[in-house]
Amino acid sequence: MKRFAVLLLCSCLLLTAAAPAFAASPDARLYNVYGNDMLFQRESDAILAGEAPDGSSIVAKLFNQKGERVSSATVTAEDGRFRVALPAPAGSYETYTVKLSCNGVDFAKLERVVFGELWLAAGQSNMAYMLFATPEGKGMVETKTTGPHDVHVLYLPDPQIDGVYQTRYLPQTDAISCSWFTADDPHVYNVSAAAYFFAVRLQQMLDMPVGVLSVPLGGSAIASWLSRDAIDGSARVKQRLLDTNTYFTEPYWSDPDCSVFLDMTNLYNTNIAPLINFRPQGTLWYQGCSEIFLNHSTDYYRDCFDLLQDSYTADFGYTRGRMPFIFSQLACYGYGKGPFAVTAFNEVFTALAKADPSSRSEIPIYDLSLAFNEWGAIHPMTKKPIGERMFLAAQSIYGEPSPAGAAYCTKEEAKDGSVYLTFENAGSGLQFVGGTPRGFSICGRDGIAVEAQAELVSPNTVRVFSPFVASPVAAAYAAGDWSERANLWSTYDGKPFLPAAPAGICSPAIKHHYADNAWMNCEDLTFFDDSVNPGYIDAWNGSGCKLSLASDDKAEGSGALRICSQKPFFTLSPNISARDGLKTVVFDNVDPNWSDYGELRLQVKNCGKAPVRLNELRLYTGELRFFTPVCSETGLSGVTVPADGAWHLIRFDLNRLQKMGVAAAQKTNDELKEVKNVQFRWEGANCTLLLDDIRVLAEENGQTGTALHLIDWLKAVFVALRDMLQRLI
Repeated sequence: MKRFAVLLLCSCLLLTAAAPAFAASPDARLYNVYGNDMLFQRESDAILAGEAPDGSSIVAKLFNQKGERVSSATVTAEDGRFRVALPAPAGSYETYTVKLSCNGVDFAKLERVVFGELWLAAGQSNMAYMLFATPEGKGMVETKTTGPHDVHVLYLPDPQIDGVYQTRYLPQTDAISCSWFTADDPHVYNVSAAAYFFAVRLQQMLDMPVGVLSVPLGGSAIASWLSRDAIDGSARVKQRLLDTNTYFTEPYWSDPDCSVFLDMTNLYNTNIAPLINFRPQGTLWYQGCSEIFLNHSTDYYRDCFDLLQDSYTADFGYTRGRMPFIFSQLACYGYGKGPFAVTAFNEVFTALAKADPSSRSEIPIYDLSLAFNEWGAIHPMTKKPIGERMFLAAQSIYGEPSPAGAAYCTKEEAKDGSVYLTFENAGSGLQFVGGTPRGFSICGRDGIAVEAQAELVSPNTVRVFSPFVASPVAAAYAAGDWSERANLWSTYDGKPFLPAAPAGICSPAIKHHYADNAWMNCEDLTFFDDSVNPGYIDAWNGSGCKLSLASDDKAEGSGALRICSQKPFFTLSPNISARDGLKTVVFDNVDPNWSDYGELRLQVKNCGKAPVRLNELRLYTGELRFFTPVCSETGLSGVTVPADGAWHLIRFDLNRLQKMGVAAAQKTNDELKEVKNVQFRWEGANCTLLLDDIRVLAEENGQTGTALHLIDWLKAVFVALRDMLQRLI
C-alpha cells in the first residue's frame, strides 16, 4: 500500500513539473539540474557543469541586477564534459544572471539566481509526503495561497521514463527530470511537506533565501542511497550485503527484478550523483520503514548510516567536519511485529545521535497525531511539526545556543527504591508537558516492566519509581510503539523545545517491556490503531451502558471513566482487538502477552444508591475461550462495590484462573500468552460508576485505596451462591 500511495503522489508532479528555462545548444548544454530561480550555496563555489566537445572553451559569467559582471571563469572541456566554478557571493535577496558560452557562442542563461543557504532532503515516503496532503497544505490549495518567494526548491520526481522506473548501474551526471521553482509557485504544493516547513522557518531566521534539494523516494531502502564506492570501501556493509545476497554487480542491472527502491546504489546513481556539484550545508533524513519490513538489524542500519553521512560529506565537498544530518524517528505503524518493533528500531537513531552529537540531531515524533488520509496509515498527515522540529535542531548550527536535537538518556542508576535517568542535550532542563508524567516503566530483578511514576529531581534527571516494585533495577521511557501520551520534553529559554528521546529500550535488564495502554489510565476515550480499520477508535466498548470521561473526580491522573447504566447487567471491554473475517486480531500497538503478570488491579467508585457487583473479569484468549482470575478480596470470581462514594481497590490474582467457569487452578506460562479481549461483567441497575487506575503488576505487591472488607466478602459469597442456585433452577 505504501508504494502504491507514493507512486500516486509522485505521478502528480510529473504531470505539472516545469520545463527547464534555458535552451540547449547542439555544441554544449548545461545539465538539467540548473535552471531559472535556482539557489547556490552562499560563500562557496557556484559550480556549473554540463557537456561540450573536447577542447571547447567554456566561459561562465555572473551578473548582478544592474547588469554588472561580478565574476567570470573559464575552463576547457575534457571527455565531453565541463565543470566551471564561480565564487559565490554572500547570501542576500539580490538576484543574479548567469551566462555560459562555448567557444564564444552563448548557449545557456540562468535568470533570477540567488545565493543563500542550501539543504538536501532525502529518505522515503514520509519525507516525500507532499505539502498538499497535509492539513496546512490542503488549506493553502483551497485558498489558492502559496509559500514565501525566498524559499527555492529543486524537485526531482521519481526516476521514471514513460511511467517506467529507471535503474542505473553507474552514477548519472544529470537527473532524468527535475525543475527549480520558488515557494510562491503552485508547484510548491507537490514539495516534501517536512522539507518545506523546515525551509520556511530557516529562511525566517536567517533572513536570506533558503533552498532545498528535494530527492526522496517512497519505499526506498538505505542501501539504495549509498554509492558503490562507499559500499566497497566498507567491509562491514559490503559483507552484510554479500551475506544476504543483495550485493550486485553490473549484469544484475539487466534483470527485470532490479529495484530502484531497494537495491544497492540505485537512488544514489539517479538522485544523488547528479547533484554532487551543489554544496548543501546539511541533510534532512526521514527513512527506515523499509528496513523494518526487510527485517534488517539496527547494527546494519547504523553501519549504513555512518557510511551515508561520511560519503555525502565527501561527495558534496563539505569541509567543516561531518555534514550535519537531522533525522526523524519513525512514526508508529503496525508492521505485524508486535508493539515494540518501531521503538526498538528507533533506538538506533538515538544511538546515532549519541555517537556524534556535533553533527547529528534526532527528532522524536511519538507524541504527534497519527491521523492519516487516503495515502494510508503508514503516512501520518502531521508533517509541519516534523519540519519545524528539524528547524529547531538546526538552529545550533547557526550559532543559536539551543539543543541540537532531542535530549537523550546517558546514565541510569538504581538506588533507594528508584531508578534515576539522567539526560544530556536538555537545554534549560527537562519538563513534563501536559500534566501527569506518562510513558515511564520500571522493573525489578524479574525483568518484568510495569507502569511507573516519575518526577524531576534536577533539571536533567528523572526519578522513576513504583510502589509495586520495591527493588527496581531498570527503567524505560516511551518504550511502546504507541507512546503518544509520553510527555517528557527538553526546554529552551524556559519553554518546551523537543520531546525527549525514548530511553531504556535495549536495556538487558528488561525482559518484558511495558506498552502504554490508554485504556488502563482511563483518561482517553479514543486511541489510534492501524491493524484492521486504521484510525482513531474508541478506547472502550460498553454494552448496556454509556461511557464518558470524568475530569473532576479521579483516583489518579487527569480523569476517570464514568459508566452509567439503567440495565441490570452490563459489560465493559477495552478496545484491544477487532474481528478480521473469522478471526480476532489483536491491535499492533497492544501487548497481548499477560503471561508474566501476577495481578490486575483497578479502582472503582460507586456513585449510586445501591451496591453494584463486578461479577467477573474475563480474559479471552480465543474466540470463545476465556479465563477468569480470582478476586483477591473475596477468593471468588466477583466482588461487590458498596454505594459509599469512596474509591475501592479491587485486585485480581492472575496466577489463579478459572477456565470457562471451572474451578480455579494455578496458572502455567501459556494460558495468558495472548489475551485477545478483556471483559468486565457487572450487575446493578440504575447505577453510576467511576473506573480508574487499572494496572497490571508482575506480582502482588503493595496496596492503595480502600480495600473491600469482610462484609463485602460475605455479600460476594451470598451473591455467588444465589447465582449458582438460579442456574440450577
